[in-house]
Amino acid sequence: MVRCRLAIGGESSVMRAMIDTPKYLFVYGTLLAEAQHPMGALLRKHGHVVGRGHIQARLYIIEEVDDQGPNSYPGAVPSPVAEDLVHGMVYEVTNPRPVFEAFDDFEACAPGWPEPYEFLLRPIDVTMKDGAILRAASYLYTWDTSRATLVASGRFEQVAPHVR
Repeated sequence: MVRCRLAIGGESSVMRAMIDTPKYLFVYGTLLAEAQHPMGALLRKHGHVVGRGHIQARLYIIEEVDDQGPNSYPGAVPSPVAEDLVHGMVYEVTNPRPVFEAFDDFEACAPGWPEPYEFLLRPIDVTMKDGAILRAASYLYTWDTSRATLVASGRFEQVAPHVR
């Protein structure tokens, strides 16, 4: 079962019914195939690509020092500005349990991680390459971005060699 909290409309309410088994997942960072991260391989094993799209959000690179040393990773934050776009890929998740259990831990929002969670699995509208709107879930960043680096292009693959 997915344990990340879902924030709807900026509220802190929990709505597990939709998010326990989202059908579609929008990824924009280390889960993209271009990033060659093992977690992305898990997604490709238990899902298939629906297509490229974008969300109305800002993409940041967050830098910190953790147990393994300096670390940087992407985080998308929803934006009210129509021109703010984060580009990524939509997957249909065919075997959600292993995917979301692993991703919740990877995104630090599984049981045992301190709250407030850094990422939340949230529903978001994705504008697909053909212009269609698809409702998907995505792990979105929730902490302060004042010290993060904005990726103005909204394209993680342009900075991927510098993150792990």
